This record gives sequence, C-alpha cells and structure tokens, in this order.
Amino acid sequence: MKRPFIILIVVAVALTGFLYSRPKVVVKDEAKANRDKVAENKPASKPEDDGHGHEEEASQAPKLSAEQQKQLTALQQKLSSASDKNAIYEQIAELYVNANRFDSAAVYAEKIALANPTTENWMRAGDTYYQAFTLALRQENVQSFTEKTRACYQKVLEKNPRQLQAKTNLAMTYVQSDSPMQAIMMLREVITEEPNFEPAIMNLGVLSMQSGQYAKAADRFKQAIRINPNNLNALLGLGYSLIELGEKAQARTIFEDLKKKVKEPTLVEEVNKALESIK
Repeated sequence: MKRPFIILIVVAVALTGFLYSRPKVVVKDEAKANRDKVAENKPASKPEDDGHGHEEEASQAPKLSAEQQKQLTALQQKLSSASDKNAIYEQIAELYVNANRFDSAAVYAEKIALANPTTENWMRAGDTYYQAFTLALRQENVQSFTEKTRACYQKVLEKNPRQLQAKTNLAMTYVQSDSPMQAIMMLREVITEEPNFEPAIMNLGVLSMQSGQYAKAADRFKQAIRINPNNLNALLGLGYSLIELGEKAQARTIFEDLKKKVKEPTLVEEVNKALESIK
C-alpha cells in the first residue's frame, strides 16, 4: 500500500492509547517531516538541565506562538528560584503538549518522573516520548525516542506488570527494530490477557495492513468497531482494507458514513479521496 493514507492511519492508531486522555491530534505527512528539521537558529533560552544530563531537545516545528514563547521564558526564569520545580515542569510540559511539541514535552515529563517516580508519572513520560517516537522520521530521532519510550514503560511495568497500555505501546517500538515479531507477540499477549483491549486490537490491524494482510486487518478493525462503534480510526482502516480486498460497495458505505462524522480537515480530505477512488 503506497497511498498517503497509510501514514495517516499509522499515526492515528499508534497514538490510540495516548488519545484516551488527550485531545485527538491528526498529523499530515508534511507536518511530521517538519518535526525533524535541523534548527537553523539557536534557542532563545538555554534549556534547563535536570542534573542527569537530559537537556531539552531542539525542535523547530511546529514553532511556539509569540504568547507561548513568552510563557515559556517566564516559566524557565522561575525555575532557578522555585522550591517545587516539578510544579514548573508540569506547566512547561503542558505548554509544549498544547503546541504539539511532544519531543520537548517529554523531556519535562521525564524530569517530573525522575523527581517523583510514581507509576502515573512514568506512564505520562512514556506516553509523551511515544508521541515523539511516532512522529519522528529521522533515524537518529527514532532511535533516541525509542530508547526513552522503552525505558519509561519498563519503569511502569516493573511497578505494575498488568498495565496493558504500557505493554501495547512498548510492543509498537519493536515494529521497525531487528525483532519486529516481538511486537506481534507482545500484542497477542495483551489480547490474551484482555481480549477486548482496543488499542492492541487496533495496532494488530495496522500491522496486518502494513504487511498486506488485508483480510486479517479487516477482521481486527471489525472487532474494534464491535467494541467501540464510534472508533473512526477503525472505520477508516476497515474501509481501506475492504478497498484492497475488492469489496468496494462495502467500502463506499463506510466512507459515506465517515464523511458525516469526521470534522478534522485532513481526515475529511482523505475520506473524499477514498470515495473518489471507488466511484
């Protein structure tokens, strides 16, 4: 499958777990590429070091607005005299998340977890690094965020081996590794433990789609829809799988239904393209 929609599905589905507790973020291919552009100018302010050698990683896109940059500068100035740095880290992390700068947000989420190593804090750090990992294109960034993501989720699983979202996301970091089958095995372990765990089912659907096993992908997406009829990503994946299986009439029905439900411009555009392709 070479159509651009595979990127859209991979991004949307890979972030399913994080999106349970965050606003939905759909990213165009061009926007993904921008995240990995090399900075042409030095940062306006020196990133705060947490004492462990972890400094904020530079990112040029999307850029902070003037108001966000002003807020960031003020928060960084407070850090030097703050008795409770975690409270400031929390605000900085949230600012970066709101700006879709997950690479930078993850640095501060990790600082919070290092200072207060609860399962919840490590989970948040892992989720945010996972966002950065999913959106990265340059191999050095993928490798860096992969290692960070795994380290955070391992901390979670040490404390709570039944944290299935952590295990699901951890599995997906192995998809492009030297051990891709490890991803499949871990996801299967998750659904063995919890057969209706939607994120793991969705990710298995995506992996089947990427490997050209569209019948298996369709079955996974149908399963996800039975669990959650409002899962638009599952409907999208099912529609594309049916196209590849030659079931164009069924696919058309799905995309016509999706057209009534989706509001995000990128998804609307993709649904329209799909309908045009099966006329």
